[in-house]
Amino acid sequence: MTLRIEINPSSIALVYEELSNTLQKATNVFETFLAERHSLELLNQCETDLRQIGGTLRLLEVPGAALIADEMRFLCRSILDKTEAVPEAQLNALSTAFFVLPRYLEYVQSNKADIPIMALPHANELRSAHGQFLLPDNYFNTQESSLFSRDSKLRVKSQALAPELLIKHFARQRQIYQTGLLGVLRDNKLQPHVELMSRALRRLCAVIEPGPEQRFWLLANALMDAFAQGGLELSAQRKRVLGALEGQMRGKLKGRRVGNELLERELCYLLQLSSVKEGLCHRVMAAAGLQPEALSDAELQQMRQQMLGLSYDTVSSVLNELRGELRHARDILELLAQHGRSDTDEIEPLMQLLKQSSDVLKLLNLPSLATMLVEHNGSLARLIGQPLDNKQADLALLAESLLFIESSLAQIDRRQLNYSDLADLDSVKIDRINTDNQLAIARDIVIQESKDIISLVKRSISAYADSGYDATHIGTLPDLLHSVRGAFKLMNMPKITEVMRAAAVFMDRFVHRSNIEISEDNKTLETLADTMISIEYYLNELGRHYVADDQILRLAEDSLAELREKVMKV
Repeated sequence: MTLRIEINPSSIALVYEELSNTLQKATNVFETFLAERHSLELLNQCETDLRQIGGTLRLLEVPGAALIADEMRFLCRSILDKTEAVPEAQLNALSTAFFVLPRYLEYVQSNKADIPIMALPHANELRSAHGQFLLPDNYFNTQESSLFSRDSKLRVKSQALAPELLIKHFARQRQIYQTGLLGVLRDNKLQPHVELMSRALRRLCAVIEPGPEQRFWLLANALMDAFAQGGLELSAQRKRVLGALEGQMRGKLKGRRVGNELLERELCYLLQLSSVKEGLCHRVMAAAGLQPEALSDAELQQMRQQMLGLSYDTVSSVLNELRGELRHARDILELLAQHGRSDTDEIEPLMQLLKQSSDVLKLLNLPSLATMLVEHNGSLARLIGQPLDNKQADLALLAESLLFIESSLAQIDRRQLNYSDLADLDSVKIDRINTDNQLAIARDIVIQESKDIISLVKRSISAYADSGYDATHIGTLPDLLHSVRGAFKLMNMPKITEVMRAAAVFMDRFVHRSNIEISEDNKTLETLADTMISIEYYLNELGRHYVADDQILRLAEDSLAELREKVMKV
């Protein structure tokens, strides 16, 4: 498929002014409707204008923009067909689309080309608002190709299980996959959830008899690899694809055949969009004869950001840079307080730094924090040439303000603080924000140390297996697991505390057992690895959101229950 469709600049120039006027008219009508909410005739007029815009764009062969205009019109019609109150979500989706469409058209005109796949996320937001099926990423791909699972002769060596054992194995791997999938759906992020999902699919491929079903799961596993390596961004439609794979597992457990042609073609197209040039993804693409698209998903994402403006990741980067500048300002302030000099050369660099920081805060729509720095800048200007011995209180107040602003930005970046929380600041609110940030920092330290210990446990188990079961590699693991248990007990988190206690007790029994059986130990270590992965996954969630769903620990609990059934002589 050719992602880029060249546009005749002369043709679009002839109608661009009229097109822009019609779009502006539709926007004004919609804004009037939003303000008044009493006349559906305004929305009807808006739909008529969007119909004209969509028709013009199709004549100009700008399919991406035409798709957005059409979906806006369909949503207008859906609202008009309702007799009850209009859902805010639908109006918000339309409002966003009125922001997107003119920028999309400007992008098309400036680049003299349409890249219609860039329109799909915006079209799907509109479709989702009134309950329509989302369009797949390969919606604009008209090229037919062979079906990898059906037509390929690739056969990967595996240790095929008997049917009854395979079903049991499927159920376990589906549980692992579900845990990761729920994290993706809840978090809107891929890491570390996709690693859990990938682990489940790798295990499936290793026990399925070579053939069409194995090739289907190889494609799915390659897709997980593409996500894990950052080759694909997450979207609402791609969440549906990940959910559809879970549906295939569910169908298998109900006796249905694995495989779906539409789903498989979407998997293949996503692999073609990924920017991954190595690993399993690359090998499966080569085996399936899939060629990368001219533009990768990362490039398309960057182009969308250029078209629309700042993303959350960009704002997060700015916040981190700004926090670094504020820490630097505190360092300068400390030196100033120590040597007591108030020369222009000493104070002006700090004033300049505060001025730059306040300007950035204004751009980030944080006026209360910006005003705080501006006021302190005025105080600093009055200190030039004055003795600082009796001005220590002013310097201490500035240091407290810098610390507060840094704490506020850190909490915003953690999504624990809203911009509105910084309005009408008083001493109580300032103290609370500072305290919350200090607690968050302490919590981060505990969680990070716990994650480091779990990573060490995993490495020690791997070293134990690789060394031919040398027990010196795992001798300290019970104590390490108990240390994590103790930390979470102090934090009053009973669920993870009990899981860590059970893991430590089992590890102690395992270390001191006398009946070593290589084949049985391999299975035990695999189950133990599931326990550690589930715990690590929980800790990652805790680190990201400061609250984690205890259901994530279900896999660890089930694995530990299975391990408790094993008879070990100590």
